[in-house]
Order: sequence, then structure tokens, then C-alpha cells
Amino acid sequence: METGRERTTSFSEKHEIYLIGEQLRTEMHSSMLIRDRRYHLRNYRQCFAGNEIVDWLVRCKHCSSRSASISGMRILQKYGIFHHVCDDHKFKDDLLFYRFRRDDDTSADKDLTLFYTGIRIYHKMTKKKGLARDFIQGGQTYHNAFIGSKFTDWLTGQKEAVTREDAIYLGRQLLENNIIRHVTDDHHFRNSESLLYQFSIDFARRRILADVFKLSTETTQVRLSFSSTDSQEEHTLPRFVTNTEDRDYGYPGSLDQSGSWSSEHEHSNDNGEANAPKSVMLRQATADELESPDTPYVKQRMRIISDSVGYGVVLRGEGPTYVQTVDPTGPAALAGLKVRQYVYAVNGVNVLRKNHKDVGQTIMSNENVLDITVLTHKRDAINT
Repeated sequence: METGRERTTSFSEKHEIYLIGEQLRTEMHSSMLIRDRRYHLRNYRQCFAGNEIVDWLVRCKHCSSRSASISGMRILQKYGIFHHVCDDHKFKDDLLFYRFRRDDDTSADKDLTLFYTGIRIYHKMTKKKGLARDFIQGGQTYHNAFIGSKFTDWLTGQKEAVTREDAIYLGRQLLENNIIRHVTDDHHFRNSESLLYQFSIDFARRRILADVFKLSTETTQVRLSFSSTDSQEEHTLPRFVTNTEDRDYGYPGSLDQSGSWSSEHEHSNDNGEANAPKSVMLRQATADELESPDTPYVKQRMRIISDSVGYGVVLRGEGPTYVQTVDPTGPAALAGLKVRQYVYAVNGVNVLRKNHKDVGQTIMSNENVLDITVLTHKRDAINT
């Protein structure tokens, strides 16, 4: 079995960490822990003291101990959510001053900046009656949904975007970053009067700092194939080519100084690194969505018998795990396994919330035979 590492963190994990930090910031403001301070004849605006915050975190049961509070805050600091006022110290249980980057607008992380844009849009929309509401489409009720074209108009009207073209691009960025979603995951964001979208994130659910410890910080990709012990030859799966009909068209854009989305600047990789292999998922569903009574996914069961080089499938995902690639000549393809299916159970064990590394280990524990239950979108199940 081969294992390759990716250095990126899944959007769902990053968003949870960002949201923990944002909710913490809001609570700290309400508790007057963030305020202007003075030290050695110098003023520091809108900051908090490390030792005061540790006291408060333990007292409010955000963490069980002072050491856990320090560890949790350092995770938030690692993700660029706050920093030392002079950028000289990691978070410490001491009289040192720190400031949230949203309070001084110093974040250079594009994912974090876009996330804060999503939060701002969400809160504005919840105050606007009628924009996000319940819709019935195709006999299905979609709660708190909004129409693509009305969302585009609203973004420009609220100065969240400079032009309609910028608003469409912002909508696509929000979808690609898993902040919003098409209600059935069938379409990218479009300026359409018939397509419905929803926020992917439950912004209202309360988080505590200790929740950061439940989130992993590393992802791995597992390829379920074998190399022959009698040969140096390796079984390499062909690259999967996605349908580009509903993908982003490469329209460049960025946030301008006013906070509105504009097309004047192109996006680039700040580290100069090659992009990771693109997921076949336009947007990955959460385990809660897949288990919802209203889910458009149905279960399918199949048995796969491995050949001399394995099952012929690549899995990805941090929970739920999904099928990234299938060798068209391998056992998995012959059994009916397809890309974009979510892995629900392996050999009778529910693995819906497990990451692909754990699912891979579960598969490999049962030699040569795999009884797998997958979740397939209803539209794909009809054509199967």
C-alpha cells in the first residue's frame, strides 16, 4: 500500500478552527477582555492579556486546565487568527498582549479573509427578511436557501462586490471554499433565477476552544493497490479527468482595500508551490448532510475481490471519505464502484466519519475481500 502526504488542511477543518476563533473573539469582546491597554508609556489598541484569557477560559469551561488553554490558543495563533502585538511571542500564560487579526485587519491569509467575508455576508443576510427562506423544488423542501441571481444582486447592492461580474466570482469563491453550496451539489455558483444555494456552515452552533483538539492537522492519501514482491513494477492508476462544464473559468479577482471583491488583481500561490491534485468533488458533503433524512444520497452495497495488484481505487477525504479515482480495468470498477461516491461502511463497520487513512486501514485488515457500502447521489444511482 502506498501513502503520499498532502500539506493542505481540508476546508471543513480550517473553517471550524476559524469559527472557534471568531466566536471566542466575540465572547471576549462581550466580556470586555479586549480593550485598549497601556504598558511602559505605550498604548496598545484592542488587545487582550495572555494570563487574563487563560483565567477566563478555565473559568468559562472553554478548556479544562491552564495548559490546555495555552495549547488551544497556540493552535488558533498557528492558523493566523491572532498574533502578539509586536509579533515577538507565541501565546503564553503571562502579561503579554495579543490582538485578533480581524480587529486590526492584518491577515494576509486569503482563506481566512474569504471566511471573514462569508461570516459578514451570513450575518447581513440573516437580517434581510426574504432573501434566505424555505423553497420547494422538485418536491423537496430546502431550508434557508437563496436564489443565485438574487444573491448576486444583493452582493452588489451591499457593496460586497464592485460589479455583477465580481459578485459572480465571489459566489464561486465562496462555493469552492465550501462556505456556500448548491442545494444538491449539482452546480457551481451561477447568476441563475432557478438555482438554489445554502450556507454550508452552521455559524449559529456554539463552539468552545477545546473543540480544536478534535480536529486533525494533517491529511494523507491512501492508494489501495499492491506491488508484486517478484517485480519492481508498480501499478499506477490513470489520472482521472473531471468534467469541466461546471468548473470555474479562471476569472481572476481579489478583495480591494474597501473590502469589496474586484477583478483587478490575480490570485497566485503565495508559497510558489505546485497545487495539490484537484479533488473530483466540487464541494464535499459533511457526514451530517449525508445522514440527514432529506439527503439526496442513497446507499449501495457491493463486494469487491482484489486481484494481484489490489482493488484499483484511490480514496480521499477527512471524513466522510470519498472515491477519488477508480482504475477502469480494476476489480473496483468491475464491481460498480464510481468516483464521487462516499464510503459509508466497510465490512459491516460504519466509517462515514473516519478519514481516508483510517478507512484504508480498515479495508486492508480484511485480506482480498471488500464488502463496501457507498452513498451515491440519486441522480447517479438512477443511471447505474
